[in-house]
Amino acid sequence: MSFQKQHLFQRLLTVALLLGVFMLSAGTIMFLAWRGRTVYVPNVIGKTEAAAAEELEDAGLRLQRKGRAHNDQIPLDAVCDQSPTAGSVVKTGQLVRVSLSLGAPPGETKPEKKTASKSASR
Repeated sequence: MSFQKQHLFQRLLTVALLLGVFMLSAGTIMFLAWRGRTVYVPNVIGKTEAAAAEELEDAGLRLQRKGRAHNDQIPLDAVCDQSPTAGSVVKTGQLVRVSLSLGAPPGETKPEKKTASKSASR
């Protein structure tokens, strides 16, 4: 093989190798970019749906309402359940499913504190 042909072959081999490295690097970067970054799921229990959606959006997450449930501890129309739970590590763009409170179940009343009256003890 002549010197010129050998030199041309080496240059083509070098260019092909550099192109392969570039494509592999670009593919890796694209894969990592599409996967997203990780974030902690904020606690949205007790917040209104609008406030919860805003907080989740600020974290790079999306809210999806999964239903409504009775809960005597959480006010009406506030988030009473979320999945994934607060503090979970997830990728940005993931859905956080929430249930909204219907308030206390119908017919259920909070127990009243009984105090003994002085007249009853005599």
